[in-house]
Amino acid sequence: MDINIPNDNAQLNAYYETRKAIFCEEQQLFEETDYDENDYCSIPIIALNHYLGAPDKVVGVVRIFETKEREWFGGRLGVIKDYRIFSKFVCPNLFRERKVSPLYQMSIAAGLIYRAVSLANYIGCNKFSAHVQEQNVKLFKRLHWTVVKEVNLHGVKHFLMEADLNAYPATPIYTSTVANIEALAKLLKAA
Repeated sequence: MDINIPNDNAQLNAYYETRKAIFCEEQQLFEETDYDENDYCSIPIIALNHYLGAPDKVVGVVRIFETKEREWFGGRLGVIKDYRIFSKFVCPNLFRERKVSPLYQMSIAAGLIYRAVSLANYIGCNKFSAHVQEQNVKLFKRLHWTVVKEVNLHGVKHFLMEADLNAYPATPIYTSTVANIEALAKLLKAA
């Protein structure tokens, strides 16, 4: 599993197709497309499944965008239904050394959240918020987010939530090396 920004048009197209599958077809929040004005300035992030060591399929998505200077927003977080069953994906014997990156021990959704907020923090972030569907609030709270208020979006109850940026050390997304492994390990205990 790799969580990164799309590196070619095929992955970018798969990002939008995955969003469509989740938000239009499965959840029916939108009719034909969930594309909106925020996509013009968003950074897309994907969870890419690997098969036999090669990139195989986009299985999770999220986007981030700056709403005001140093204030970021996350949205369109989703994981393909068949991959939600992996509450934690531990990869024993994948690494020769005993230290396994904590990213391999998170749910796909938690990994996407971590990468999204850590990237915004790296770019320059004083506040990171998201509208979270009711069924996902518990996960976000475990990942050091607080509820600001309840809102109704697209006919569905959501909660405006804000991340504790101290739990998400600034980390560039183009590397698999985590800048602060201790902070991620603490976050894992909750995820």
